[in-house]
Amino acid sequence: MKFAFKILSFFCLMSVLLTRCKDDDANIFRAYAEGKFTYSDGKFLEDPIHLVSNKKVIAESYPKESGSFVLAGPYEKNSYKLQLKNFKIKSFSTETAGCKISADSLSIEIPDGVTYIIFNDITLK
Repeated sequence: MKFAFKILSFFCLMSVLLTRCKDDDANIFRAYAEGKFTYSDGKFLEDPIHLVSNKKVIAESYPKESGSFVLAGPYEKNSYKLQLKNFKIKSFSTETAGCKISADSLSIEIPDGVTYIIFNDITLK
């Protein structure tokens, strides 16, 4: 009986030691975007700001009254964008190269590989 218990204990211990942790938890990267909007219409504060990757919202937040915002969401190897719902972007400034305003002016496209970006100012139309 003691021998069977020792064998069972040994197999339990080995299964615990040999079990791998989930790779997804260890390899999760985050996309961070922060900055400040300059706006003239107070209704802007009522709409959420999104980070979007592969047509999927990965983060959502509302700007503060000052226009400042912070967004963070899961990042996979692709470009992503800072997207507005109803307000168009006139211009923006950042030290990150390769960003551009989308054709519909509702988002700023952020290039692949950028996981942290600070927008000094985003001016709305």
